[in-house]
Amino acid sequence: MNKMRYLRIALALVVLALAFTAVFFHGDVGTLCLLCPVGFGEVALASGSIPWALLPGVLIVLVLIVLLGRVFCSWVCPTSLLRNIFGGHKPRGLTGRVGETPGCSTCGRPHNNLAAQAVVLGVLLIVSFIVHFPVFCLICPIGLTFGALFALSRTLITWQPGWELIVFPAMLILEVLVLRRWCSAICPLGFFFGLMAKLHVRLPGAPKPRVQESACRYEQGCRVCEQSCAENICAASATPATLEDCTGCLDCKEHCPTQAIHFLGRQSASSEAKEQEPEH
Repeated sequence: MNKMRYLRIALALVVLALAFTAVFFHGDVGTLCLLCPVGFGEVALASGSIPWALLPGVLIVLVLIVLLGRVFCSWVCPTSLLRNIFGGHKPRGLTGRVGETPGCSTCGRPHNNLAAQAVVLGVLLIVSFIVHFPVFCLICPIGLTFGALFALSRTLITWQPGWELIVFPAMLILEVLVLRRWCSAICPLGFFFGLMAKLHVRLPGAPKPRVQESACRYEQGCRVCEQSCAENICAASATPATLEDCTGCLDCKEHCPTQAIHFLGRQSASSEAKEQEPEH
């Protein structure tokens, strides 16, 4: 456990507490799921009409992803909350990291599979259109969390517990412990995050890991940033393609023995040149 993981856990719990408070006092927080691009698309197809009033909120969310990157994945998402609590030094899950390939961060291959996520998204949209229901909400970590909060709130108010109190948390834990490729290859919301992250890493001044070469010990064999990163990214050798997977968890910055990693400010000259190199 480290300071950044404590902060991520605290922030996610605060968000859940605020959501539960709103649910308990009959606040209309269920519509927050419609700010999700996937939820918006499913609702539009399921209902046969575009909810234009919700479109500005979805666009704002996408713009925030461009500006901040995939911070939602590590700081707010319920899946990451469980991994932060139970994951120990293996942030991909209790049984270890997923898809970890030695040297993967230096070869330029991103971990998140946008093609697989796009296929899952397409299937979910087609099914939602056929059954006239946003089916992703039944398996989405955020939807499951809201569903569990609604069930808990109803139990405390009416003292009539429902099966959702068991099924929804169980499904959420299943996604964390069993479907450990959920975030990188299944989550359709990750498809939108991935597309927006491509813009984020190329946005001048955007918060992303920047390495001060004079202090970095990468050439001497140090790989602390890569070992502490949930996405297995080596900040010192990362290309724009690998930085698309960065969730801004700040673990690399905290663990760097020479404090050579910063998320704001000007990057090193060689890193700037590397961003200009064509991707292969």
